[in-house]
Amino acid sequence: MNLDCKDLDCPKPVLELKKALESLPQDGIIDLELNSVSSVENCRRFALSQGCTSTEEKRPYGVTVMRIVKGFGCDVVEHTSESTLLNRTIFVKTDRIGNGELGKKLMNGFLKTTLEFEALPRYIIFVNEGVLLTTQVENSEIIASLQALVGRGVTVYTCGLCLSDFGINPTAVSVGEIGNAYDTMRILLSTNVVSL
Repeated sequence: MNLDCKDLDCPKPVLELKKALESLPQDGIIDLELNSVSSVENCRRFALSQGCTSTEEKRPYGVTVMRIVKGFGCDVVEHTSESTLLNRTIFVKTDRIGNGELGKKLMNGFLKTTLEFEALPRYIIFVNEGVLLTTQVENSEIIASLQALVGRGVTVYTCGLCLSDFGINPTAVSVGEIGNAYDTMRILLSTNVVSL
């Protein structure tokens, strides 16, 4: 099956892939065309979550063709102590809590203090201006705290559409993975959410 998802905004490539996989027989193959780094990462992660394998081939004009095979997934998953991860998500919508420099200090302090707890949130999702916290060099202290949280099993997502809207190259994401609206809504609907 050929699936052209070039130039589609998030989360449309993942949703189109989901529909295609649902209609595809076991051991079927999808050749998925994408032209966005965020879409490639999101579709790769979604395919793996569905037990599929995928390979990628770069083509001219920024196009990547993903060949996704349904039913052959066999990844080794790193074991994380489930008892230390709460069914909780921290949803970060801005780069500060409140206004000005105090707001920046509070955000840094809250995220850094999270490391002091034995029980951690399962996810931290950055959207809107929050994506600045995972991409900008001046936020290196926050990025270091987030990297330590990832090392303890927390999943960190940075909104791909938000990166695009701010003109930030996806390669600037210094911690975690690029997220999408489908994964974000799945997580928000299945965990307890704390907004910052």
